[in-house]
Amino acid sequence: MSNTITLRGIAWDHPRGYEPLRATSLAFAKEQGNVHIEWDVRSLKEFGDMPIENLIERYDLITIDHPYMGQAFANKLLLPLEEMISDTFLETLSEQSVGPSFGSYDYKNHIYALPIDAAALVAASRNDLMEKYRLVLPKTRQQLLGFYQKIPKGHSVAWPLCPTDLWCTFLTLCAQDAGNDFIKDRSIDEKVGIAVLNELKYHLGLLHPQSLQCNPIQILDRMANEDSIVYAPFLFGYTNYSREGYAKNKVNFSNSPTNPATDISTILGGVGLAVSSKCIHKELAVAYAIFTAKAETQEGIYTQNGGQPGNLMAWLSETNNALCDNFFAHTMRTMQRAYVRPRHAGWNEFQEQGADLLHDGLLKNLSSDQMIKGLNQLYKNMA
Repeated sequence: MSNTITLRGIAWDHPRGYEPLRATSLAFAKEQGNVHIEWDVRSLKEFGDMPIENLIERYDLITIDHPYMGQAFANKLLLPLEEMISDTFLETLSEQSVGPSFGSYDYKNHIYALPIDAAALVAASRNDLMEKYRLVLPKTRQQLLGFYQKIPKGHSVAWPLCPTDLWCTFLTLCAQDAGNDFIKDRSIDEKVGIAVLNELKYHLGLLHPQSLQCNPIQILDRMANEDSIVYAPFLFGYTNYSREGYAKNKVNFSNSPTNPATDISTILGGVGLAVSSKCIHKELAVAYAIFTAKAETQEGIYTQNGGQPGNLMAWLSETNNALCDNFFAHTMRTMQRAYVRPRHAGWNEFQEQGADLLHDGLLKNLSSDQMIKGLNQLYKNMA
């Protein structure tokens, strides 16, 4: 039809990232009658690191990571959604937030994205192998240290520790040890950071040798298709792997090991759906964001099409838990206590360079003291 409006969106390159958006777009178009939404994809690393400045001219709808909120505010990159969405709907979404997901897109009283996908670092396991070898999931980091000794020969524990995921694990352990405020005045608490890096170095000697090169998808693919990795204590969960028929073997998910001294679980991930400030058809783009984020869509079509919803109603659904082998019920505690990263302008650039600095330091076996001092110097230089 000649009067059909085309919106362009950018998702990320995994079935969890694009399949539910394609499905909701078709449903929304059917409901509206005059819109067509096209989705491109970018890599997981680009999702975490690519500046939004590179996207706002080309795309109307942008899937986004919450640490970009400060950048969006400073440079007016995204539409402040509270200007176009009713307070009632936003309050409802806030109440239906999985942990701090909704609030993570609220920066200086502006809502720059709606939570459509919720995630945090969780634990993954092959429960068939765990039962076979009578292994018990470690609930604390102390128990994790003893867990390695019980793994039978030919099997291992793996962590995704490529630069991006090493960074997320590092921040997780710092937050577990010192609470939410281990970063102050653009400086990471040196004592806390050094202790965590020393702990990570200890783990590296016991982990699957390819851990430093892997992201979560690579670890999960390996767990699903072969038997070498029994357990991964900290990775971003993917409901796809706990669904029947997705891969050769089902992967189970549970809460990550914690430090009982604090009430913090792991770092918050997930995806927000934002509208470019350059979007011409703002009302239509916002209407699609509302359609995708609302409980009915999230609980139904979004989850059914491989999505990992951001709405609590979808997480509490018995149907969805049955579909995903209780992924949602078994990781809810982690989501509720997740640590939210800083979101000020410049954080993303620091995050990307800081991740490389730590990764390079571990590969070269630099002292933890040297690595933290270098990290804080980098942070201050970006102020």
